[in-house]
Amino acid sequence: MAFKETLERKKEKIVRRWLDGALSLYVRDASAAFARQKDQFANPVGHSLREGTLAIFEALIEGQGAEKIRQHLVEIIKIRAVQQFSASEALGFIHRLKEIVWEETNADQGETEISAEFLMFEKGVDEVMLVAFDIYVECREQVFEIRSKELKRRVSWIVDKLNKRESGPELVGADLDNESPRA
Repeated sequence: MAFKETLERKKEKIVRRWLDGALSLYVRDASAAFARQKDQFANPVGHSLREGTLAIFEALIEGQGAEKIRQHLVEIIKIRAVQQFSASEALGFIHRLKEIVWEETNADQGETEISAEFLMFEKGVDEVMLVAFDIYVECREQVFEIRSKELKRRVSWIVDKLNKRESGPELVGADLDNESPRA
């Protein structure tokens, strides 16, 4: 049996194991909820991972390039980039796919039968990992830019209030804590 056919036949099991591995990063209760809840609005993390892992795996089977897979990665990586995960934690699930595929396909066929095709599949996963890393860095840069702008805005507001306080008697004794920088 050809490698691609083996992947197609075992797709559900491979994707389930891959999804379980991606969810294992979360605490046990959250991981179980993400896996159980199917509603995309009640469970955007689980939905993105479930839909994305399936779509990425199918694209890899078809030999689509990593850039074609990018759209499926973006939704998963955006969520993980704003969570408190290191890059290796956020993206490690991608690398795990190679191990899962090897275990599942090697059980049916000898190493020599699938090694060339597996190496091509592995190369595709490596390309996906690189694209995912680029997406992760872009998302983290956006997060830091937003945080930086918010910090600058707050500092500017405080400086303005302090300057007004020093320049006019009407603000002497005013309580800065009662005013919001968003006002």
